[in-house]
Amino acid sequence: MGSRYREMEIRTASPEMLVVKMYEGAIRQIRLAIDHHRAGRIGERGTALSRALAILSELRHALDFERGGEIASNLDQLYRFLSDRLLEANLRGDEEALLWSVGILDSLHGAWAEIARRPPESRAAARG
Repeated sequence: MGSRYREMEIRTASPEMLVVKMYEGAIRQIRLAIDHHRAGRIGERGTALSRALAILSELRHALDFERGGEIASNLDQLYRFLSDRLLEANLRGDEEALLWSVGILDSLHGAWAEIARRPPESRAAARG
């Protein structure tokens, strides 16, 4: 029953709320990777980071450069940089880089959550 609810939630969510959910998923996976790192479960850390990287890839592919202009371009660069940091963190076992990445994504999550709470007409303006 939980998966049906989640599926319905995703199908009825605004585009902005879908971005919020993607950030939540990426943050959850990186935090899971940190837990695995601390427990010495290197394979599981890699799996969690692969999932976070897949979410970042989806966020990049969802960018609308035509409508989003400079903001979309800046987000693309940031997502690419975060992906590189996560790959490097996994290779080096760098917990600080993982924590830093969570902080960046958490800030973005907060901004998108604020946009998603706005009335639909002002959300369209925020999207560009």
